[in-house]
Amino acid sequence: MAGQLPIKFQEHLQLQSVGINVTNIGFSSLTMESDKFICVREKVNDTAYVIIIDMADPTNPIKRPITADSAIMNPTSKVIALKAGKTLQIFNIELRSRMKTYAMTEDCIFWKWVSVNAIGIVTETSVYHWSMEGDSQPVKMFDRHQSLVGCQIINYRTDESLQWLLVNGIQAQEGRVVGRMQLYSVERKVSQPIEGHAAAFTQFKLEANKKSSTLFSFAVRGPQGGKLHIIEVGTPAPDNQAFQKKAIDVQFPAEAPNDFPVAMQTSAKHGVIYLVTKYGYVHIFDIESGTLIYMNRISADTMFVTAPYEPTSGIIAVNRKGQVLSVSIDEDNVVLYVQNTLGNAELAYKMSARCNLPGADQLFVARFAQLFQSGNYSEAAKVAATAPRVNVFFLHL
Repeated sequence: MAGQLPIKFQEHLQLQSVGINVTNIGFSSLTMESDKFICVREKVNDTAYVIIIDMADPTNPIKRPITADSAIMNPTSKVIALKAGKTLQIFNIELRSRMKTYAMTEDCIFWKWVSVNAIGIVTETSVYHWSMEGDSQPVKMFDRHQSLVGCQIINYRTDESLQWLLVNGIQAQEGRVVGRMQLYSVERKVSQPIEGHAAAFTQFKLEANKKSSTLFSFAVRGPQGGKLHIIEVGTPAPDNQAFQKKAIDVQFPAEAPNDFPVAMQTSAKHGVIYLVTKYGYVHIFDIESGTLIYMNRISADTMFVTAPYEPTSGIIAVNRKGQVLSVSIDEDNVVLYVQNTLGNAELAYKMSARCNLPGADQLFVARFAQLFQSGNYSEAAKVAATAPRVNVFFLHL
């Protein structure tokens, strides 16, 4: 029955098979800023190493004797950022040259590449952006909100324009893990504290709009259950309809009472949200309607780091055992699955039209015929224009 599922699942690599010790496969020693590279810190006897795995050539890791508290690879190029104490450095690996260095006055407790040429730095009190260009120093973006005091910072996210910034932390409280977030608007210079475990930004274009909307999605599991929220941030572009905010129940299995969201990625291409939980479940939601498309357990071990998987607009993750896994929408099956298994013809039609996916020919023909016969020729023409296979109309006329 696997061929009828709406997803494709793939194991790309087992890190232990390329020499990575399982004790170094975890949040504090392994980073994955994109689907291009995985970076691992390890210590052998008294020598510290940084190991870089190029996913284009995963069986030949690069191993360098480097002492660092943290190491993060640039999302696209062989440039690495290293932190040792309060000293931050950026190196070009291929040229074997140091590009930049900076001595912080505070400890950097979390950092992440926010673009191909900038790093977001979170300290105990503030958040900075450090450009790779020129000799610029880190620039303070905002102060941390008091709601994050005592939290372990697990993520930092931005929208693509770097106008909306988000610090994500977790904290043990009354026998459960509480998620704390701070959403900051660069334009308005205003912060909003939010209870949430995982979040993402995405650009999404409604059918009626000429320009994309900037959407912010976040998931939380509280005492009353789980919720996924999808909202538009900022002011809609001129002539754009506002995105209607969504609040969707997130169901957790009865056998996993302590499960909670740990990661979220979005696919602008397919218009879906991938929500990953601590116990290895993935939930896939349609952004526009909030409909749950699919949910299943894909890993028996916690997936502690994720990134967008560019080749298929999916999600890639590493679990505690060292499996590098990806989950993506199966473009050949998803529309039929939504129509036949979920019984949601409207969503099947919209996904097919929006993403140019097969499987909804009959829905397009029926809609076209209804509009054409009622004399609504302009809307019928729009249906024909958005159909993945235009010749389907000639076959049925």
